[in-house]
Amino acid sequence: MSIDRAELANTLAEATGWSVSADTKRFTFVNDDPPQVVIWTVTDAEIGQLRYNENLRAKGYGGSQTNDPGVLSLPLDEALGPFGLFGGSRGFMDGTDLTIRE
Repeated sequence: MSIDRAELANTLAEATGWSVSADTKRFTFVNDDPPQVVIWTVTDAEIGQLRYNENLRAKGYGGSQTNDPGVLSLPLDEALGPFGLFGGSRGFMDGTDLTIRE
C-alpha cells in the first residue's frame, strides 16, 4: 500500500495545529509556542495498520469506514495534545505506538 505522505502531512497539520513535514521514513511535527518537535518514525505498512484500526473503531461506534488519511487525525491529536501542554521540547514516537517519549 502506497501512502501519499505529503497529503497525510497536510491533513495532520490542519487537524492538529502543528506544522508537519514528511519524508520516506518519518513525520516531523513542530509547534512554535512553546517550541517543540516530535518525530514519528513510521512505515507505510504501519500507517496502513493504524488506518485499519481507526476504521474498525469507527465501525464499532456505528460509523463508516473511509480511505481518508484524516482518519489518523484524532489519535495523533490525542498524542500531541498532552505533550503540547505538559511535554518537553523534543519527543519521539515509533510505528503504531503513538506514545510520545522524550
